[in-house]
Amino acid sequence: MKIKTTVLCLPVSDPSRTLSFYRNVFGYPDAQIEDGIIVLELPNLSLFLMERGEFESYSKKAGRGAQLPNENAGMVISCAMETKGAVDAMLEAAPRHGGSAPGKAAIDEASGGYTGYVCDPDGHLWELVFPEPTQNS
Repeated sequence: MKIKTTVLCLPVSDPSRTLSFYRNVFGYPDAQIEDGIIVLELPNLSLFLMERGEFESYSKKAGRGAQLPNENAGMVISCAMETKGAVDAMLEAAPRHGGSAPGKAAIDEASGGYTGYVCDPDGHLWELVFPEPTQNS
C-alpha cells in the first residue's frame, strides 16, 4: 500500500497571528485563512494550521483534544533549506513576527549540517537544516 498524499494538521490559538508569522518568516505571502484553516503547500507535504476549535472538530472524532506545545515539544518539524543564509534569515525574522528562535544556528556535530531552530507563535518547533556538502562530494 502506498500513501497518496500527506497532510500535517496543527492546532493554533490565533490564526491571524499565525498567518502573519508564516507569511513573513516562511515566505508564504499568498496564504489565507479559510474556515479557520491556513493551508501551506510544502514540498511533499500539506500543512494545515487549524484554529483550535476547528482542529478539535477532527481530533475529537478519535477521542483526542487539541494541545498546543509548550517548552516540552511534542514533535520537531525538520526541513532542509537551500542556503545557510536562509536558515539565518528565518532565525532573525521569527521573533519579529511573533515566534522565537531559541539560539543561533551552528554546525551539528552529528550530521554536519548547519542547523537552527524556530518556534511559531504557538510553540510548534521547526528545525531548519542546510546540509553541508560532504568532503568527498
